Amino acid sequence: MIFYITAVANGFLNTVNKMVNVKAGECLGTANGALINYVEATIISLCLIFVTGNGAEMNFSHITEVPPLFYLGSVCGLIAMIFLILGTSHTGAMASTILALLGQLGMSVALDYVFFQTFSWKRILGIFLITAGIAWREYIKIQDRRKKIKGDAA
Repeated sequence: MIFYITAVANGFLNTVNKMVNVKAGECLGTANGALINYVEATIISLCLIFVTGNGAEMNFSHITEVPPLFYLGSVCGLIAMIFLILGTSHTGAMASTILALLGQLGMSVALDYVFFQTFSWKRILGIFLITAGIAWREYIKIQDRRKKIKGDAA
C-alpha cells in the first residue's frame, strides 16, 4: 500500500515541479529555467551525501566507475525538462500532465516488454481510452470557445 501512496505523491510532486519549472522558464528562459532546476537538485543531492556521512560518491574514481548507461537518466531528464517547459507553456497544466502520462504509459508498456517480456492489450486499450478522453475534452473546449465567440459577436 505504501508504494501506491508514494506513487500518488510522486504524481502530485511532479505536477507542482512542472508548473514551477514552467514559470521559471517563462521568467528566465527555457535553458535557464532547466538549469536552475538542476542546480537546485545538485545542491540537495550534495546535502544528502554529506548528511548521510557517505562521501565516497564524490571521489572521481567512483564517478568514472559508474556505467555510462546510468548517466542516461539525467540526460533524458534534462531533455524532458526542456520539453516540459516548452510544451506546458503552450498547452496548460492539465493537457501537458495527461500527455506526459500518455508518454510514460507508452514507454512503460515498451520497457515492460523489453525487460520483463510482458505485454497486455488491456494496457494498450487503457492508453487509447485516455487519449480518447483528451480528444473529447479538447473537442468540448473548442465547441465552448466557438459558442462564446458567437455569443460575443451577437
